Amino acid sequence: MLRAARIKFVAVTMFILLALFIVMGSTVYGLMYNKTALGTDKALDDLLLKIPLNGLEEGIEIPRSAVLSVSASGGREYFFDEMYFTLDEVDALYDAAQESGEMTGRIDNVFFRILVEKNGGTTFIAVDRTLEKNFERQFTTFLIIVMLVAYILLFFVVWGFSYLVMKPVQNAFVQQNEFISDAGHELKTPIAIISASADVLALEQEDNEYVKNIRTQTRRMNALISDLLSLAKMDETKALLDNAEQDLSALIGKCVLQFDALAFEREKEIVTDFEPDIAMPCDKTSVEKIVSILIDNALKYADGKEIYCTLKKSGDKAVFTVHNECRTLRADSKNKIFERFFRADNSRTRETGGSGLGLSIAKKIADINKWKISAHIEDRKSVTFFVVF
Repeated sequence: MLRAARIKFVAVTMFILLALFIVMGSTVYGLMYNKTALGTDKALDDLLLKIPLNGLEEGIEIPRSAVLSVSASGGREYFFDEMYFTLDEVDALYDAAQESGEMTGRIDNVFFRILVEKNGGTTFIAVDRTLEKNFERQFTTFLIIVMLVAYILLFFVVWGFSYLVMKPVQNAFVQQNEFISDAGHELKTPIAIISASADVLALEQEDNEYVKNIRTQTRRMNALISDLLSLAKMDETKALLDNAEQDLSALIGKCVLQFDALAFEREKEIVTDFEPDIAMPCDKTSVEKIVSILIDNALKYADGKEIYCTLKKSGDKAVFTVHNECRTLRADSKNKIFERFFRADNSRTRETGGSGLGLSIAKKIADINKWKISAHIEDRKSVTFFVVF
């Protein structure tokens, strides 16, 4: 349970850090992108300022840029940085810009503008921003790598920090289990004495209602203490599991068979549908315990006469189900049914003598063995428990 809480703490913290990293990275990239865009606009504006009103002149410095002046009659005049452009490339860029139908835009790493003059001529200006775009890509790659490395390092920091955060919880948890264990063992002695005294009184005073109540309540208290001690023991440490190969069909069938007499006494019937010869490695004691808890729970709380148990093979897993009518459970009880001391009907619990810990123990057994246990509740109609071995 503590490990699950630690994993949840780490997962939530890392999710928050991931969100922060994404926001920070997006902000930095956005600022850089805007700076590059503003630089491009400025370069185009500066180029426009260098073009005299009466046309192009020799000696104009236009680094990494190109200017094409097209007269109304179709004549062309070129000025370009020969280190970055050729005459054919300027023509190709102009033709591509014309085809795009845009007055301003981008072709690969070249940004352009088209100006229509009053005399019918056209001026095409272009600026090569390959260096800026390469820097942008390199910076983005560097940013991603740095953030990824930082995120991985932070994961180990958070994982180590989680032990410090969970230490007080772990101490409180251990103290709670120690208290339950000590109190349970201390209570066993007086309850045993009360039970023995009630037995003696029952021999002397037959059909005494008060003696019957004492015996009933001592049995219930004994069962409650046993369940609490079982939970405390399972919370404290994982049981030693013997995952030997088992004939699951035969093992579960034998467990269910043991409840036939009790079912007959309570005027109920256990209907089984087990697929034969399902064999898999599992802890025999854990299987017997979880099946017994689910069958006992069904016998206590089933409203109908039939309790249906199935065992089917599903891939490399085996699925055991227990289904019965139940008019006390609501559909929203699905997430609470495995909680300790959960009761859908307190009066019904008093009648059956349940402690409210059986399903909690079943959940703990499933968790220890890495099985999956779940419940499907049809509102005030039926409940089906699933165990995936």
